[in-house]
Amino acid sequence: MRTETFPTTRPLVVNVKLPRGEVAVETADVQEATVVLDGSGERAREQIERSEITFENRGDHDELVIDADPEDFGWSAGRVKLSISLGSRRDKVSVKIRVPHGTTLNTQTGAGDVHAQGRYGAVEAQTGSGDISIEEVERDAEIKVASGNVKITRVGGKLKAQTAAGDLRVGPVGGDAEVKSAAGDIHVEEVGGNATVHSASGDLRLGAVTQGKVQLKSVSGDMLVGVRRGSRVWMDVKTITGDARSELDAGDDDGDGPLVELKATAMSGDIRIVRA
Repeated sequence: MRTETFPTTRPLVVNVKLPRGEVAVETADVQEATVVLDGSGERAREQIERSEITFENRGDHDELVIDADPEDFGWSAGRVKLSISLGSRRDKVSVKIRVPHGTTLNTQTGAGDVHAQGRYGAVEAQTGSGDISIEEVERDAEIKVASGNVKITRVGGKLKAQTAAGDLRVGPVGGDAEVKSAAGDIHVEEVGGNATVHSASGDLRLGAVTQGKVQLKSVSGDMLVGVRRGSRVWMDVKTITGDARSELDAGDDDGDGPLVELKATAMSGDIRIVRA
């Protein structure tokens, strides 16, 4: 086991790079960042020993970098190069981090889950294989998963999420939302701005929209969209081998409320428009 602690009283950015294992982060009412690396097996212990943990003053913020395998990862312009080794020569390593509320979190894993509890300023998370769960994001969240499920409790700003295989469930999103999935169900509780949701195979559920452009596409899967009461709706809804129906009353388009421009297209699946 390896533990390191760094005092910080300014905004903090945390970058984590891990080929294989688990990243567990929590925020708290503290003025320090604590990192714990752990794992079993000789290769894991060697990997922990050579891992690079750095803490730097970046002028207007502090930056904590945890590189759990510098041999396999390249770090360029703040983004990971996709040269991740997923071979059996890597044992699982656990990275546990405790940081102040409002920390910006960037994580990249080859094969591993990411669990982030607490409140974050912004989050960018990427994994080749593993689940991602995040509680509260004050600003923007960007998620990319090759194989795994995604769960986010709330996003205050914009959401951009992409999964190849896995379900995605997100609470309210304050800004725009762009979500794409090759195979998996998508459920977004509410979107405050524009919404673009595409899935090749899976059900799409958009619990509530109030305004803006809403575009949904699915090859195989059912869709449900809820429109907030008081919003006007313009609809272009098409499904080839399914049923399309709206439960909005005929007089719902009257008034001067915000406008929702809704386009929903499905090859095989039902489309249902309801009042939220």
